[in-house]
Amino acid sequence: MVVALSKPDDLDAYRLDPQMLSDLWVFRHAARAGSFTGAAQRLRVTQGAVSQRVIRLEGRLSTTLFSRKSGRLVLTQSGEAVLASMDQVAVLLSGTLSRFDRSQRRSVVVSCIPSLATEWLVPSLDEFYRENPDIQLFIRSEMFQPSAEFLEDENIDVLLSYSRDGVSDLHELARLPELIMPVCTRAYREAMMAGGGPPELTRLHDDAPCFGGPQDTEWRVWETGQPTWRDQISGERHFNLAHLAYHAALSEQGVAMGRSVLINRLMARGELVAASDLPPVPGATYRVFAVRPGNARSPVRRFANWVIQALERTQRDTLAMISRQP
Repeated sequence: MVVALSKPDDLDAYRLDPQMLSDLWVFRHAARAGSFTGAAQRLRVTQGAVSQRVIRLEGRLSTTLFSRKSGRLVLTQSGEAVLASMDQVAVLLSGTLSRFDRSQRRSVVVSCIPSLATEWLVPSLDEFYRENPDIQLFIRSEMFQPSAEFLEDENIDVLLSYSRDGVSDLHELARLPELIMPVCTRAYREAMMAGGGPPELTRLHDDAPCFGGPQDTEWRVWETGQPTWRDQISGERHFNLAHLAYHAALSEQGVAMGRSVLINRLMARGELVAASDLPPVPGATYRVFAVRPGNARSPVRRFANWVIQALERTQRDTLAMISRQP
């Protein structure tokens, strides 16, 4: 019986050598970017270099990994299979390397939406460090559409988000529904009430209150329960961050829609007060996300547990101040 043997070159074509590993990594960037140009920008190489690597990989595998559709790269069935495998490899390898790193540093990279970072997280850090002296935090203030891909690419351990919905490819470690109410200075409130009739007000908007909602979602929610407020608007001013709207309110420019956590310090100092005697209404939700949360005593879990407990305490304190407001 004669057995036909594959030629050495055929066997080498499918061997996982340094060249193939490199080409597979370039292919993954191209697949995720949807273009050779996007991958080239991420890898800081030329578009031609990315194209050549993918062509070489397709030649070695004797299959087509991409087709073109409306100017974008579209994965073939083979391409989808290779990408799925490469994503698994990337997650496993990244997890292993991060464990090595954190076993030495016990550090946590935290990405937090800007207003929450400015008005609450950073002022509260002393409390966290007193309770967790062995953990070092690196705080990033930014806004982006949450995804496991972005957190992995940016080496982010924990994401503090304010949104109406969860994220399917991230672990949600904790959440706290926010409560919202209009706020202004005491002088502005007294001026609103001085006329005897319905008070007029200038609305101060955070045009990006949360992912997954329209620009005026918080004011819209409030006015759904309090429709008379719609008839009291004399002007509008717009900002892209909540704490900018609060600082405009501090300058007596109008009424901002306050979140119970964010306005706590401003109310405690007497700088802002509730602009209405009506009760707060539900807003969006603070969520703590992670790609790899670790076990119950991991630095990521410990930070997440502290965050949610501290958020709850802050919210209770704000509601208590509102209930005592004359």
